[in-house]
Amino acid sequence: MRVFVGEFLCGGGMASTPLEQISPSLLNEGRAMWHALVTDLAAWANVLTPLDARLNDLADDLPRNVQRFTLNASADLQDAWLDAARACDVAIVVAPETDGELHRLVTLFRESGVKVLAVDETVIRMTTDKWLTALWLDEHGIATPATWTNPRESNNGAFHKISRRGSVGLDAKRWVRKPRDGCGSDSIRVFDDRASAGSNLQSHEIMQAWVEGRPASILVVGGMTCATSNRVPAPIVCPVMWQHCDWDAGDSARTSQSCPTSICYRGGSGPIEPDLQSRGRALADQVLQAMPKPPRGFLGIDLLLGDRPEDDCVIEINPRLTTSYIGVRELASQNLTSIWNSPERLNSPGAIDTGHCNKVSSERPFGCSSDQVRWTVEGDVHVVDHRSDAR
Repeated sequence: MRVFVGEFLCGGGMASTPLEQISPSLLNEGRAMWHALVTDLAAWANVLTPLDARLNDLADDLPRNVQRFTLNASADLQDAWLDAARACDVAIVVAPETDGELHRLVTLFRESGVKVLAVDETVIRMTTDKWLTALWLDEHGIATPATWTNPRESNNGAFHKISRRGSVGLDAKRWVRKPRDGCGSDSIRVFDDRASAGSNLQSHEIMQAWVEGRPASILVVGGMTCATSNRVPAPIVCPVMWQHCDWDAGDSARTSQSCPTSICYRGGSGPIEPDLQSRGRALADQVLQAMPKPPRGFLGIDLLLGDRPEDDCVIEINPRLTTSYIGVRELASQNLTSIWNSPERLNSPGAIDTGHCNKVSSERPFGCSSDQVRWTVEGDVHVVDHRSDAR
């Protein structure tokens, strides 16, 4: 099998931007995801991947069956990626949700006849808009923070609030303001009073209640539909992992309740403790059961495990590969990408007939070591072997 892997940051998406203007942390994060993914795929497939011509040194330690082609500032990314993907059996696209980039690329590929390992376009559209995500979660009775937006058709500045069913944090002491199509912790600001958070809220933003607890995430690896049987293997649901985030008050200390701070994602660790693991899995299972079809490719679910169990909630859903992959893969007893190897051999008990069932009825087991792993946003990964510690 031949697999195309396009990662936006490393694969030419920023080729026209001077390197010194690209966040080193963001670039390292993209590199770490890309390198881990193509390495795992190369264990059983031939991989074709684009690379920014200025980043050729990133390919020095790639497996031999990873073939790269370079893009410079004058290249048309969509045309170059599409031409390469057409020569492959399947494609994986890792791109930001911002400005609809991910949705645009996946739609282009599928309309051009390329098989893409990704959730359906309707799910991508919903999950890349945080307001639509909040509505979808609430409609399906899945706990999520109370969320407000200020739609264009509102002339009086009043908030359009989702129904209280399934909402969390109506008694919040802090409030979060962020872009509807932001990626990760991009442009997230936290306020100590609701009035400041909602002041001049724009149509491209949302405001959410701040729920006290710890952020976590869970990565799902969905199978690939078999062309001959129209069946898809049950997904691999990875362990719940902590997300590590820092406050960033900028150059000055917070001097008043109306002075916002931002949140910076620093990495993660896990797996989390067993009792919290079950709480996080319960939320993830609700999301998967509510999906219109079994997920294909990667799906990341961001959670908040509250100081009180009743405050557990889903924050957002990422329809793509997430940074947690670089840590989770170190815990797995199997190559996570092997779920896509020889999709005709659907011998797992959880295989689903997509013609008759649109729910996730079971899952493939995640073989997990007793180790703990910690990773940084720059791509550094540290594994603690509990067996060696015991000795």
